[in-house]
Amino acid sequence: MTRDAPEVAGHAPVPSHAAKPHPRGLRGLLTGRRVKRAIPWLLSLCIVAFLFLTTDLAAVGAALESADWGRLVAGMAVVTLAAYVFDSLTLVALFRRYVAPVSQGEVFRIKGVSYFFNAINYSLAAGAMAWILHKKRGAPFLETFSSLVWFFFIDIVALVFLLTLGYVVGSDAIAATPFAARLPWIILAIWAIVAGTLIYWNAGFDFVLLGFMRKWRVFDTFRRARVAEYPAFVLMRAAFIMVYVVMHWLLLPAFGVEIPLDALLVYAPLIAFVQVIPATISGLGAVQGVMVALFAVHVAPTVGDGKAVIVAYSTVIGPLMMVMRLFIGYAFVARVAGDLVPSKGEVEAATHVVGER
Repeated sequence: MTRDAPEVAGHAPVPSHAAKPHPRGLRGLLTGRRVKRAIPWLLSLCIVAFLFLTTDLAAVGAALESADWGRLVAGMAVVTLAAYVFDSLTLVALFRRYVAPVSQGEVFRIKGVSYFFNAINYSLAAGAMAWILHKKRGAPFLETFSSLVWFFFIDIVALVFLLTLGYVVGSDAIAATPFAARLPWIILAIWAIVAGTLIYWNAGFDFVLLGFMRKWRVFDTFRRARVAEYPAFVLMRAAFIMVYVVMHWLLLPAFGVEIPLDALLVYAPLIAFVQVIPATISGLGAVQGVMVALFAVHVAPTVGDGKAVIVAYSTVIGPLMMVMRLFIGYAFVARVAGDLVPSKGEVEAATHVVGER
């Protein structure tokens, strides 16, 4: 019998290393997690570096210098506040229907604090809101998170709805863009995904192998939502997304760029699609690249180099909105944190329980 395999009376020898995770496996797991967390940052930095290395930086500087900063900052403040209000009101309707009878003030505070996490990506912010509601209301975390996963799908439906509407009313306005010929196929592909999702959850069609997903708790709201409830939520989210359509319409002229509203009805949903995909940090880099592809053709030669002007615009509006959102979050963080910090009695009770163990 070896020294590292002690014998227990009445039992076979138990290797001393049996309950310990292998250090190499643990290091590999931690390294894998670090790599996954680093990928969005690296991708964002690579895209931003490529944009700036392939753009006339002097022209970017000139565009920033000639921009109407008063209009830009004031317009962004109005847009950020409007988006916050619209988004919070739609979340009130969502949580009241699928989670708990929350108050408007409660959701406004939670949404504000979630902006700290939204600076990283949409999914992290959704997780933060679910966790805060779980702590404050006792709502099951996965049930709450499930409602936000379903809401993400509602956002997809609202985006493709606006994209379709924009293509119908503004196809002439986007004719000069290189992707115009492919847009109908993009729209059809997204609608096919939407239709397939609705059929799967509401008609019970498993698509051969996907039936097991119905048992996952993270999709609980998909099982509970009725088809008749979809239109109201889609229209609410479409109204929220329209804030960003208006944002570009208001702020692009600060850089001397005029784009018709019907064209922006196509562009803004496409930009939003890219922004919510968690491949980069809050869409950094990817959003700039898409804006250059969509907006640059609309920059008049008298204004400056099209790519440089849009790189300047897209580089400014993201951080500007983020800073304003963080101010909103800062206004509520103390209140929300106070609700989450345990009371003296709760701490003493928990300490007593631990002591008994």
